[in-house]
Amino acid sequence: MEQPRSEMLEARSTSPRYQELADILQREIENQTYPVSSRMPTELALCTRFGVSRFTVREAFRRLIDNGMVIRRQGSGTVVISKTPTTMFVQKLNSIEELLQYSKNTILKLQDTKSIQADSKLAAILGCALGETWQKIECIRHLDENSPICWTDVFVRPEYKALANQIGRDETPVFMVIEREFGTVADTITIDLFAGSIESNKAWALGVEAGSPTLVIVRSYRDKNGKVFEVSVSEHPTGRFTFSIDLLRSSKGG
Repeated sequence: MEQPRSEMLEARSTSPRYQELADILQREIENQTYPVSSRMPTELALCTRFGVSRFTVREAFRRLIDNGMVIRRQGSGTVVISKTPTTMFVQKLNSIEELLQYSKNTILKLQDTKSIQADSKLAAILGCALGETWQKIECIRHLDENSPICWTDVFVRPEYKALANQIGRDETPVFMVIEREFGTVADTITIDLFAGSIESNKAWALGVEAGSPTLVIVRSYRDKNGKVFEVSVSEHPTGRFTFSIDLLRSSKGG
């Protein structure tokens, strides 16, 4: 769509062009031109719209990322995660083993499983093409019978749909079940954490009010070729889960 000239970046502005662009995109996110969970325009589209370079667009996106408003995922572009700036501290985990702290002493209980086609929102989460078929496995993670921790939707490629029969047999994480049963090894795991709100059907199962705030953890698993083969989306009601990391100061200066 043709944009008004008033939106074009001015070369004579005292602010860097990338900051001007970041400010415009931030306003558009805040007024929900790009709602939460939607994809931002591509770098090329923004270059064309504003008459700027890819460097300018990337620097603008970097500022939105630093503000906690968007994330960038390989294969799915730039996705809006918050309509307002937030203070964000990003900590990279160093190994797959550190992820297993979540799974110890808890177990997934299967609720339902079905074949689905990815709409625009789900395609952004899965990093897949619109309309692509995946298997959705709905689960609740429990500490014990009376203590549900979270609702987890596990999305796997159709060739792994039989693993739903393995859910709940033991404490083994799903990605390790896939490795055991199908030989696909997780080479890279990406974790995104952000705030959300619980839908009514999930709220009832977890014993909370619909619309209650949640901590959402999205884990994306890629094989050695960079192909996503599993994505889990876990929604934790307030007070049900704490993610704790110990940080040690480096002995190096700087």
